[in-house]
Order: sequence, then structure tokens, then C-alpha cells
Amino acid sequence: MEYLLKACAIITIFYACYKLFLQRDTFFQSNRWFLLIGLITAFVLPFVVIPIYIEYTPMPIQNFVISESTPIEVIEEPFNIWHYAFIVYIIGIVIFSMRFLVQLSSLTLLIIKNKKHKQNGYTFIETQNETPPFSFFKWIVYNPNQFNKTELQHIIAHEKVHVKQYHSIDIIISQLAAVVFWFNPITWFYKKDLQQNLEFIADFKAQNQTHCKKSYQHLLLKTSVPSHQMALTNNFYNSLIKKRIVMLQKSKSKKRNLLKYALVLPFLTVFLMSFNTEEVYVAKTETQVEKVNTNKNTETNTLETFEIKKDETSKN
Repeated sequence: MEYLLKACAIITIFYACYKLFLQRDTFFQSNRWFLLIGLITAFVLPFVVIPIYIEYTPMPIQNFVISESTPIEVIEEPFNIWHYAFIVYIIGIVIFSMRFLVQLSSLTLLIIKNKKHKQNGYTFIETQNETPPFSFFKWIVYNPNQFNKTELQHIIAHEKVHVKQYHSIDIIISQLAAVVFWFNPITWFYKKDLQQNLEFIADFKAQNQTHCKKSYQHLLLKTSVPSHQMALTNNFYNSLIKKRIVMLQKSKSKKRNLLKYALVLPFLTVFLMSFNTEEVYVAKTETQVEKVNTNKNTETNTLETFEIKKDETSKN
């Protein structure tokens, strides 16, 4: 449980820094790596322990007497709430893991059952159901009957950005974090903002490839109410369409704002020094002990010599 609490604290640190300092800037790529590194750090950093070495002088045991053994009384263990909390946590892990596998199975079946063709390293899958356009690794899924030619070009350009930049890896990692830290509400907000930032990246790249930026934004408005979204995918549709359009029209942030990413370092340092330290007691070697004793004896002899000289001086 200690590991889980530390990991959740790290996720909270990164998320707070993102919400307070970074989300309003247009450094979408940098934000992507910041959020992704935050999740990886949450998984790894709790295992890192900073040792603080403390030396001590071993004391010899003298006149050690082994007493006769006395019968040991069996003491009933008191109620431990952490034991039951761990059981609840495992149940949650099982439930959310099954949910993850069901989502992955549904996605796999949709990809397998529908007609597909390959082009320039992409696999395009045409479906006839009402599933909104999405991408998952190299697969791009869409219903050609839902859009005209121009709209379809915008959508495919958007999804190609997701494929090229391997955004599905970010989605999988955020989903795994949600499974492992399901009890922490910050993890779910973190996952949502990470996926939203991926949409900002794809929107920005796709809009720059079009001759008419307004038509791309009109497409976002037209498709703002999806009927059904596949989990574990990069969906073109998103409930925060207004925010995506605002970010597309926003001017680029100043480069000096990149210094904000360093703000997380002091918080991580404080976290490490406060919760990830361990006192390690190291016994002094015989040489060190003898050296200390020699120094003490030298100081004593010097003091005695000084006192003798002082007495002789006073007698004279």
C-alpha cells in the first residue's frame, strides 16, 4: 500500500503542475511528453530509495546470559483496516482489468470483421456501423457514408497524425495507470487530459495541412455529438470540441514559458527527501574505533601534561 500511496502522490504532483502552469500553453508536444513522463515516473520512482548512512560504534556484549525459555502467549491480532483495504483494492484491479480486456476484445473484433486495405503504411478499415472515426496504432477506422470527400480528407489527416506519432502507446499507458490506480480520482482526470492533449496535437497538425482552416473547424462542430465511441482509441469526435477549436485559434505561446516544465523538479525533490529516504546504520571498523580511541588518549595525555606543567609553575 505504501507504493500505491507514493505513486498517487507523484501523479498528483504532475497533474497539479500541468493544470496550474501548462495546460493553457500551446506546447502540445512538450505537454505530451510531460504527462507521459509523469505516469512513467509514478510507476518507477517509488522504488527509488535514497540511503542516508549513519555510523555507530558497536558495543561488545559481556556477561550475556541466556535465560530459560518462558511459554509464549498467543495474542490475537487486532483489527487491521489496511488488510481489508488491500482486498478491496485487488477486487478493483480484477474488475478494471476485465473491463480493459473487454474493450480490447471489442476493438480487435471490429478491426478483424470489417473490410480493410493498406496504403503507405496505414491500414484503412471501412465500417458500415455508426462508430465514429478513430485510429489505433496503424489502423484507421471510419464510415465513408457519413462524410463527404473534403470532410473525409480532414478526418484521415487527423488520424494519420495519431498513427505517425504512436499516440496509441500513450492511451494504453494511461489505461494501465487507471487500472492500477483506479481508486485515485486524479488518475482518471489525468487520463482524460492526456487524451485531450493528443487531440490538440492532431488538430494542430491536420489543420496546418488544409487550405481552409475554417472548414476543418466546421467539421469539428458538425461531428460534436457522437453516437458511440470506442475505448482505447484516438477518437476524432470529442466532447470538448469547443476547447479544441479555442486551442486551434490560440496564438503560439512564448518560448520562455518552457521554463515552467522545470517547476515540477522542486516538488519531486521534496517528495524524494521526505518519503523515499532510508536510514542505513553502518558499524565503524576496528581501525576507525582504534583511531578514535588513540585521539582521545592523546588528548587526555596532552591535558595531563598541561596540568602537571601548570602545577610545577605554581610551585616555583
